[in-house]
Amino acid sequence: MRTETKTPIVQINNQGEEMLKSEASCREFVKTKDPSTIARQIQLDQESCRLSRLPSLLALYLPPPKSEQANAIALHLYPETSMYCRSIRMAQYSGMVQVIKAYLNQMTSNLKHEKLATVVGGLETRKPSKEQIQTALNVLDFFVKNQDMNQINLRTSLEDVIHVLRKDLEIPSETQNSSVRVYPSIASMEGPVSRRKCYICRFLLVSHHAQYSSLCKPCGDFNLASCGLSLPQNLHLEGKTALVTGGRLNLGYHTALRLLRCGAKVIVSTRYPRDAEVRYLAEHDSESWRERLKIIGADFRAASDVFQLVEAVKECLRRWDLEGENRLDVLVNNAAQTLTDPLEKERQAVEQEKRFHGSRFQSQLLLGGSGYEARIRGGFQGSKLLAYGAKRTTMFLEASNADLGPQNAVTDQNLVRSNDTELVPTENSLKSSWMQSLHEIPYEDVITAHSVNTLVPFILIRELVPLMSSPGSSSSRSEARASKPQAYIINVSSREGTFESSQAHPSKNGHHVHTNLTKAALNMLTATEAAPMWKEKRVAINSVDPGYMSAAPEIETRWWEMAMGEQGGEAGRWECPIGWEDGAGRVLWPIAVGEKGEAVWGRFLKHFRDEEVG
Repeated sequence: MRTETKTPIVQINNQGEEMLKSEASCREFVKTKDPSTIARQIQLDQESCRLSRLPSLLALYLPPPKSEQANAIALHLYPETSMYCRSIRMAQYSGMVQVIKAYLNQMTSNLKHEKLATVVGGLETRKPSKEQIQTALNVLDFFVKNQDMNQINLRTSLEDVIHVLRKDLEIPSETQNSSVRVYPSIASMEGPVSRRKCYICRFLLVSHHAQYSSLCKPCGDFNLASCGLSLPQNLHLEGKTALVTGGRLNLGYHTALRLLRCGAKVIVSTRYPRDAEVRYLAEHDSESWRERLKIIGADFRAASDVFQLVEAVKECLRRWDLEGENRLDVLVNNAAQTLTDPLEKERQAVEQEKRFHGSRFQSQLLLGGSGYEARIRGGFQGSKLLAYGAKRTTMFLEASNADLGPQNAVTDQNLVRSNDTELVPTENSLKSSWMQSLHEIPYEDVITAHSVNTLVPFILIRELVPLMSSPGSSSSRSEARASKPQAYIINVSSREGTFESSQAHPSKNGHHVHTNLTKAALNMLTATEAAPMWKEKRVAINSVDPGYMSAAPEIETRWWEMAMGEQGGEAGRWECPIGWEDGAGRVLWPIAVGEKGEAVWGRFLKHFRDEEVG
């Protein structure tokens, strides 16, 4: 990760690798060296793990997190946490140390990203003593001789033997001496339960975090601590202004809420502004920030709406800024188009907007004057480009151009509500474009994805960056490095915009190519403009992968079915690893560290760190 204030990693001495390869040398190092020297060695070891090299053994002999020495070391590793409570700093320290320990104890130098079968076969252990070998032989001999009680025999693979033994350890201790034992058969075991990997560190998941069923304990603590950096008690944005696109639901909604609760004035754009207003005002603490929130209607499938949004943002900033600077401090390009809603679902949403408009509900948060009205398919139902070569698409668009008469009215009895309270039609839908191949994805989805995911961020950055820097903000490179950013741009991206470790990786492999194209383009927008924006305006722009927070309808349906049929396993594994609040913490992390003086720019960030892109 490119940071501007972090102490560079340096080699302690040319013989450091040899010096810290024994317990005695490591304990002597911890006893005699100052905390800054120990911290630098930990950073070296972390870098060695990242480069698939062998680190020193120091992590195995570091002081416990509760000790004052550990706290002093952590302050050198994470100087930005000096103002936070000790628990956050120690969670980060423990997470870093545990990852190095896991690397030393479990993995060979080249197996971290291999398939699970390869990893299981490549686990590295210390050579056991003769007594341990004899004990293992006695246990295996017992299992083989009692074949009526289990399915282990001389032809059982070692991997399955280990699996059965691990299951045996889970049996309560009070039954260990029972003369009659029924051991689980290998065929009845759910392999994925013990073969899953931690979502963040990608090591085998032996025991999961109390709050996250897909994270190991150190990574769960690290996730909570890192997300906590952008909570109101840690991030203070009073006097700052922000624009969050796509802020009615899910990630955009939670990101905007965090900004509001941290003291910022926030502008939110959405296709359905009145519905968004109802959702925000329903928050328990809305009275404390409602005066700092404005909602603007915009459908990014129509270019005219984007430019109207730009003008509306400028007008809102003028109203907020009595001194006439009209500054924008934060731009979060969150709005994204992956799946095109069914026509009926859009009809329902448009009708809902009309009902809010015609009711006695008085708008308090909407920025008036734009004349925006929600419309089906962005109002471009007659586009010849979308209808080209597809009779089905032509009929589809002509149907959507029809007037919404009484026969199309939607009642509450026709609807169900999902977990995020979004209206969902009860009718069965076709295979989503997330699961479609190159030849199946409708041209409408392809064009819409490029418009919303790539063209709109391009326009907003081009038009609004002049409002994100003050006169005289340009400075020499050394001065710029020594200061925190003047403004922030976050392009919400995803792993779909990156190359994978193998050509046939299941995350790509012929699926959702239209989304992959647009996210890759968004990452290139970040990479291309990052250097001049930082050098000339001290605007820090980054792409952020907020994580796996939602899945395609087909996948969620499968998860639900498997969770309902779970027999004594981990039902929690049939869900996304993290939630919307975690995603918001990732999106705002560059701002949280930037406000502490650590400038991060021009990077693709995943799990709070720099990730290589293609």
